[in-house]
Amino acid sequence: MSKYEKILIVLLFGTLWGALELFGRDLFRAIGMPQKSALLFGLGIIILYASKRLVHFPGSVAIMALIAGLFKIASANFYPCQFAAVMINGIVFDITYSIFKERLNRSLMYRAIAAPVIVYVSYAMFASVATYVLRQEPWASAGWVGIRSFLLADAVSASLISIVTIHLGYYLGNAIQPHALLSKLRIPTVAFRIVSVVLVAAIWIAGQIY
Repeated sequence: MSKYEKILIVLLFGTLWGALELFGRDLFRAIGMPQKSALLFGLGIIILYASKRLVHFPGSVAIMALIAGLFKIASANFYPCQFAAVMINGIVFDITYSIFKERLNRSLMYRAIAAPVIVYVSYAMFASVATYVLRQEPWASAGWVGIRSFLLADAVSASLISIVTIHLGYYLGNAIQPHALLSKLRIPTVAFRIVSVVLVAAIWIAGQIY
């Protein structure tokens, strides 16, 4: 896989993650879905893990998080705490995968254990940043009580969801390995590049219109 293709995959998956955060949150809110952040985190894990199975280098998911965050900033529905959440999630996942890559890819049980650890580290860091650094409401007024409630409710839901979705991300990444997939479908590499660029552009335009 060339460097150009790796860049395209990181850009594409980062954009998809940003679209999930932007459109998914509003969709879940519109239908009255409880535990929106937990479900978004769980769905996001699929994108993050699949991306690592396709392109792994230290910082790849952190870059995706930045792309997803910029996608949200470019929209009219931007909140600093959501940008912080995406960046923290990406960095925590990136570090965890980089350290335990072989074990995570080899063991279903290890992935099942890693998922709630990733959730709780990410959620604890986000809640602390939102409360004591960004001083966002209602975090700032709730203080430690709000953080504890968040970790005892939302984090539990996100952990249970992520225990399932982390495996989905692993298998999805295996299924769509670019060279194997392009070979099976007999799609030229140049077509993959063009489709990726067009898809990224279309999603960003949709985010701007939205």
